[in-house]
Amino acid sequence: ALTGYVTLAAALDPQLRRRLSEEAHVHGAEFLYRWLCIRDPVRARAIDPADRYRVLRALEVALAAGDARERKRPHVSLVTQGVPFLKVFVEIDDARLHRRIESRVDAMLGGGFLEEAECIGADAVAASAVGYPQAIAFLRGWSTSRELRATIVRATRRYAKRQATWFRTEPQTTWLTSCDAPARIRTLAREKL
Repeated sequence: ALTGYVTLAAALDPQLRRRLSEEAHVHGAEFLYRWLCIRDPVRARAIDPADRYRVLRALEVALAAGDARERKRPHVSLVTQGVPFLKVFVEIDDARLHRRIESRVDAMLGGGFLEEAECIGADAVAASAVGYPQAIAFLRGWSTSRELRATIVRATRRYAKRQATWFRTEPQTTWLTSCDAPARIRTLAREKL
């Protein structure tokens, strides 16, 4: 069931993607989300209206597939498929998280991230994701390499904080500390799954 969605998503029209990228630059997130609500209300309910990337991706799928009211394919999720699942958020202390973020940023920069950002370009929807605006600013000569690293680290820390805040509102999420996570996850999986 999930493979049908993946196949459809993989075969989408590049012109449609460009059009939606242009729409995203002209219209605000609220407009795009309302458009998605009209085209595919079921999928819209599963997406945070402020998550522009996911809203645009869902719009792309909805527009490529035709009017949501005409489609016979039901919304597919773990819940609708009856698949048992466990949502776990592993909380890591700030100092450790910050070290891991810095290490990840260094690995990204050393692994070709600037080349990737250059290929994607400033107009792509993905160019608004964490790290890309900073990389594009660097490529345009607006920052130094030290500033590039510092701004990506800062943006990633802020994003991690927003994620933690968002997960606190997620229903049925089990919060664990990093020291007890492996053993607790095994226990919870045996109990709930």
